[in-house]
Amino acid sequence: MGGEELTDIARFGRRQTKPPELTDIHTHVIPGVDDGAPDLESALAALGALLSDGVTTVAATPHLNASDLNGARRARADAGWRQLVGAAEAGLPGLELYRGYEIQLDVPELDLNDAGLRLAGSRFVLVEFQAFTVPERSADALARIGEQGYVPIVAHPERYWGYDRRYSVVPEWRAAGALLQVNGGSLLGEYGEHVRAVTHCFLSQGWVDILASDNHARPSRSPSLRSVWNVLVRRGLEQEARLLLATNPERILRDEMPQTLGPVRPAGGLFTRVARALRGGRR
Repeated sequence: MGGEELTDIARFGRRQTKPPELTDIHTHVIPGVDDGAPDLESALAALGALLSDGVTTVAATPHLNASDLNGARRARADAGWRQLVGAAEAGLPGLELYRGYEIQLDVPELDLNDAGLRLAGSRFVLVEFQAFTVPERSADALARIGEQGYVPIVAHPERYWGYDRRYSVVPEWRAAGALLQVNGGSLLGEYGEHVRAVTHCFLSQGWVDILASDNHARPSRSPSLRSVWNVLVRRGLEQEARLLLATNPERILRDEMPQTLGPVRPAGGLFTRVARALRGGRR
């Protein structure tokens, strides 16, 4: 993608600066819409926890199927959003809230002319494939979004199954104009060691554009982005952490293309070793 590319030099031991305010573009905090926040109380608790964690800008992105863009779930999301914004304005000063959706690509064509479907009304749209699998001709589905003038962001690709050993479809996605959003919990091992290893592999290839929480307002689905920041900084990757957790997600909500992350090489070569092991083994 466009933008200034970062070098792949390990930065272990560099003096740390003050952590930035973080931006989270993938959450399920609109109450009563999907498998996220079941009610307003849970939603506000999740947002309060994010704010305490240093996340000051949040995009609420409930699930929506491409085959049912204007159905009952969309209406519930509108009502829940109004409820959430009113309560957050009164009780969570310092928090900025935006809207979007995580759209499941369950039909070949997706009409994105409605700005409400896109992140903060920008050119960027958060999408996912069905059943955590990589379908045939997945790059074509992403390219069709680009042909409309929009930029697809593939949500949590590290959690998908169906890759070949060299993950050759990921460069195809990127050639089709897609960005990749990886879950912070994947880096923390919250989805298991294999998913964490795939995350390391993707970072080592420079394929990750944004880290986000995929927060579902439930104790088991509320990873700490500040913990993700700390993990990266401890490996000498403060500049990369700042790009993935603050700069790039903020740029997306401002409708600006994110900066490009080069291959990530932490001290000790961990990500490279993991990537090599994965490519020599099986999923």
